[in-house]
Amino acid sequence: MSDLEIQDVDVHLVENPWKPWAFVEVHTDAGITGIGEATLPRNAFTIAAAIREEAKYYIGKDPFDTEQLYLRMYRDRGGMMPHMVKMAVISAMDTACWDIKAKYFDSPLYELLGGKVHGDELPAYANGWYTGTDGNPEAFAEAAERVVADGYEALKFDPFGTAWQRMRRPDLDHSMDIVRAVREAVGPDIEIMIEAHYRFTPGMAIEIADRLREFDPTWFEQPVPGDNHNALRKVAEHSRVPIAVDRSPERGVNSDLIETGVDIVQPDLIYNGGVTGGKKIAAIAEEEYMSFAPHNANGPVSTAVCAHVDVSTPNFLIQEVFEDYAHPDWAGRLLEDPLTIENGTVEVPDGPGLGIELDHDALTAHEYTEGSEDVDIMNLFAEGWENRSFDE
Repeated sequence: MSDLEIQDVDVHLVENPWKPWAFVEVHTDAGITGIGEATLPRNAFTIAAAIREEAKYYIGKDPFDTEQLYLRMYRDRGGMMPHMVKMAVISAMDTACWDIKAKYFDSPLYELLGGKVHGDELPAYANGWYTGTDGNPEAFAEAAERVVADGYEALKFDPFGTAWQRMRRPDLDHSMDIVRAVREAVGPDIEIMIEAHYRFTPGMAIEIADRLREFDPTWFEQPVPGDNHNALRKVAEHSRVPIAVDRSPERGVNSDLIETGVDIVQPDLIYNGGVTGGKKIAAIAEEEYMSFAPHNANGPVSTAVCAHVDVSTPNFLIQEVFEDYAHPDWAGRLLEDPLTIENGTVEVPDGPGLGIELDHDALTAHEYTEGSEDVDIMNLFAEGWENRSFDE
């Protein structure tokens, strides 16, 4: 399809305290290098080994053959039942190949995906902003006020502490106090998204959705474990709050998920097939009048990928970002030209490909190795998880 050939693949692990980031570089014989991300919590060395193992199946291939490479890796190497590790590899390699294609034509990636539908800046919502709140409603409120002062018009948070399956009445009341404090602090015009991190039984989730209605949330995210669509359907059928799903099956949206009645799909593009998978998911969702709002608790490469897919997707709603509140101070230096995220919007990079390049000096300075301490520490069911530290 082109005169390019993949020659080598590199993987770089970065010691982000919450979860190490994994970046991939795919090199071609023409000197064009594509970038992807394969971050996978608590599996950094596993994903690095998987990338190196799978890389040999890309060597000698044409990076323009993204559909063929996707099919062969999913079908032949994944046995059509790939797990998260395999999908993270496929997604990173797919993204890097798309980056190469766009760079070959000296064009921003979004031009190859159909062009801009939403202009130069994308609406974003903040996450990671409630560190240090200790589950205190007043502290949540003060932190939320700072987010709005920074220009965001939307923010997401998990007010449920370490809950699993059900909550005692005093604990549930306390969670609602947190939501109430945030709503009162930001006012009625700011969008708030409530994250549940797959914590609840259907019955408990329905009760919580009823309680949340008072605060007019934009959505209630992943209220039940994502491996049971029957449970999800029960919640969606009874909830008057829109339901969002942030971990659809590895191949993305399917008929079972659509039939649950959820309103918003939130694929992680670095797990759900990269650019190729993301565009397929968005198209299926659009056909069913479902909104597309990629989940993105990852590194800066993932954010850049989301920006290009989002801006070229008609049913795009809003983009999750952690950059302002939950990335280390040095994270911006990982890219030669950092992404611009200001006043609650993501500026779509307009350089060739993804419009970003990795800074190898910064990658080396923050390399994640076996001896790294206080890294990969996130456990959503551990006391005080919301106080995660991101100090250098």
